[in-house]
Order: sequence, then C-alpha cells, then structure tokens
Amino acid sequence: MNTPPEHGTVQIDGVPRPALIFPLTLDGLRRKNLGLAIWFVPLIAFAVIYLILLIRIGTYTDATSNVLRIFVLAMEGVFIAIAVWLIRTYRKPGFVALLREGVYSRTGIGPVLVPWQTITKAGTHKLAGVPSLGLCTSATPRHGPFWLGANRPIQRRLTGWDFSYPLLVIRGGGEFERLVQLGVADPTARSGIV
Repeated sequence: MNTPPEHGTVQIDGVPRPALIFPLTLDGLRRKNLGLAIWFVPLIAFAVIYLILLIRIGTYTDATSNVLRIFVLAMEGVFIAIAVWLIRTYRKPGFVALLREGVYSRTGIGPVLVPWQTITKAGTHKLAGVPSLGLCTSATPRHGPFWLGANRPIQRRLTGWDFSYPLLVIRGGGEFERLVQLGVADPTARSGIV
C-alpha cells in the first residue's frame, strides 16, 4: 500500500511542528486477529488464575494472606492495563512522521523523536519476517519513554538496529523508506522533506 503521506502538524512538548505524516494501519498484516488472540488468551488465563487466588486468599486473615492479597490485586491491575493498552493499540495504531528535526513516531509505546543528527545508518532488514526500516543512532533520543535508554542496546543486540519501523504497517511505507534514506544520506534534503 503505497499511498502518499499527509502534510500536517504534530505536537512535541506542546509546540506544533510541520510534518509529513505516515499513518500506521494494521491492514497490511496477515492474521492480525490471531495475533491479538495470542496476546489475549494468556492475559485472560492469568487474570482468571489471579482472581481464583484472590477468592481463595480472601478467606484467610493472617499477615501473609494480606500481603498476597495486595500482590494479587496489583497483578490484576497490571493485566487489565495490558489488555486496555492492547485494545487501544489495535484500534488506533498511531503514526510516524518526518520533521525537519528528525523521525517522530507516536505509537502504543509512546512518542519518540529520533533527531537526524543522531542517525548514523539507515537500512532495510526483516524483523520476524516483516520488512522493516532500521535506524542506528549515536545517542538515546531525549523525547521518548523513560525505558528507551535500556531498550535501545537490547534492540541493537537482537536486531542490529536501534529502531525498527515495519514498512507493512506504514501507509506509504515505500515513500517513508525513500525519504528517510535520503534524509540520512543528504542533510541538505531534510529541509525539503516537509
């Protein structure tokens, strides 16, 4: 699906910035409902197990049971939060955008801005059989989730890239790949992207 990107603005730290926006869509994925079910089945199973544990522990009043009750309630909250996050991510996958400052994405994992000057290499690779655009960077982006600093080295070790953008889920993935490659290769072309 190689549709043209949208010209628009994105908000970063409350400041609107012009961007070339590539919406994400799950239409390019085969068996997306199966993937969702694979995530939901264990979540529901663990939620039921913890609910049964909560009912069983509820009959005891000693200190250990009280601590276990708090743990089980916390785990129930975690499973509910993950389920809500999965549903939200599947319903509104987000977008990636090209800005004069860099590559910006807003997905279920949160907003991330990878500045152009930190990108050392860009290239295509397959991640779990899905063609993806990979970026290597010289530094962890300032705009991103708090855990990004720990995830970046793990991602690089597993895939060889710091950031991966699956091209099948990006509407206009071919154009996105071309423009990112151009922006990495020629810094003067970055200002003409938007």
